[in-house]
Amino acid sequence: MTTLTIKARSGNGTSRSAMLAAAVCLALLAPTAALAQTPTSGGTMTIINGSDIRSWDPAITSGTFPGGPMDVLDAVYGFIVYVNDKGVVTGGMAESLTSEDAITWTLKLREGVKFSDGVAYDAEAVKYNWERVADPATAAPSQAFVAGWASGMEVVDPLTLKITLPAANANFAAQIAELAPFIASPEALKVAKEKSEIKPVGAGAFLLDAWDQDVSVSMKRNPDYWDQPRPYLDTLKFAIIPETNARIATVVQGGATMMAGYPYQFGSNADADGVATKQIPIRGINRAYFNHTKGVFSDVRAREAFYSAIDRGRLMQAFTQMEGFTPPVSYFGTSSQYYDPAYSLPSYDPAKAQELISALAADGKPFEVKIVTYTNSDLKRLAAYVQQVISSYEGASATIEEVDQANLIVRCKQQLEFDLCVEGGVLVSNGAEPNISNLLRSTGNFNWGQYNNPEMDAALSAAASTVDPTAVKAAFSDVQKLVVEDLPLYIFGEQTRYLLLRDNTGGVVNSNGGILQKQFLYVCDAPCVE
Repeated sequence: MTTLTIKARSGNGTSRSAMLAAAVCLALLAPTAALAQTPTSGGTMTIINGSDIRSWDPAITSGTFPGGPMDVLDAVYGFIVYVNDKGVVTGGMAESLTSEDAITWTLKLREGVKFSDGVAYDAEAVKYNWERVADPATAAPSQAFVAGWASGMEVVDPLTLKITLPAANANFAAQIAELAPFIASPEALKVAKEKSEIKPVGAGAFLLDAWDQDVSVSMKRNPDYWDQPRPYLDTLKFAIIPETNARIATVVQGGATMMAGYPYQFGSNADADGVATKQIPIRGINRAYFNHTKGVFSDVRAREAFYSAIDRGRLMQAFTQMEGFTPPVSYFGTSSQYYDPAYSLPSYDPAKAQELISALAADGKPFEVKIVTYTNSDLKRLAAYVQQVISSYEGASATIEEVDQANLIVRCKQQLEFDLCVEGGVLVSNGAEPNISNLLRSTGNFNWGQYNNPEMDAALSAAASTVDPTAVKAAFSDVQKLVVEDLPLYIFGEQTRYLLLRDNTGGVVNSNGGILQKQFLYVCDAPCVE
């Protein structure tokens, strides 16, 4: 195991160093997994994803959750760094990404790593990829984030890239892991005239063998992967199955190795022969996006009315078909070091909701809600419950529009054709960053509703720029205060994901939002899920 200590120079160097290390959380640790047996090479696994990638462009990232398109990109490209399930930034394709002052960052690459076309995975290749993300013509979701610092990159030597940020950002490494983690061969990117022509030439654990878009992806072991003898698997497959119940049945019947989901979805299937469940120990929030640019929710009174109108515990019961959910009172869980009990989201209050709905109507703002979500049985129940409850209030109505999962980001984030956009699954909130800035900053990658408040931007910047834990907590207290005042998004539940998997699955190592580090996977010769 390699541990990196971050240093900071000040009058009292020792305490300053410790404080920065705590704030930036950049001890780079070799990942560990509870192994039930010695990993063996060979075999095949099939991971079920809910939707497919639209291209092999490494710049087109879409959120690091298990069962999503980035799972596939990771297998070919590998995360340059990733965040482990404890919230610690960990070396992936690179050895480290570190800073002494949170302004100047040093990326150290591994010696001898090459892309599958023989091109060196070096500092010039990384710089080219990130400059490409920063170019608006690439249409990368992370363009605004990368463009903010791309001009500050300097190749020091083939294995060292220095990045000088315009301002201190203690969360930079975690943001790279989330927003710009994939590096492709520059030569492969240069020859492609269109995104559809990009070939997946990476240096990750697997090589593309076959791709039947929206059906399946098949990959074979990369014999030149840097971390031998990994990957252990000979073949890794992805099956694209949008419907939850079909995914479950496929795993139970032995047609696939694993899927990500929740216990309420698995039911008695979790006890089937040859099947096990494994928790992904990363807290997440269920959320929906308000459209702040147009429609009724551009008025904060409507957002408060929506919170007040619906019992979020009953909403989660309709969504999951299970009882016992307690609505979250904050973006942060009550066990978080940043949780501030002084600020709580509005609770269920139907009288208050009707009062606000009537006030909006008197101002010529009818409470008409267009709910957009994707075609999933759980989300259908959720949307139908919201529609039923909202329509029960005088002067209020709701309609539902369902789209394919892969098109949700287009309809909501890009076209802004919604009042309330509901995305399935949970968004990781085991630590403050990078997701809280992704959600709440005006330029945030997950800010689908285009919430924009300079005070929020300033509070998030204050949290990112300080190395004093007390100041960080104070800044996030300001963030929570603004969340309660502005209600920028609808937080209706908190859960942790699980894997439903065959019980001979070994080497399960989760990262970021739960994505598996697939180079560690191996097939056991007996049940080995712990």
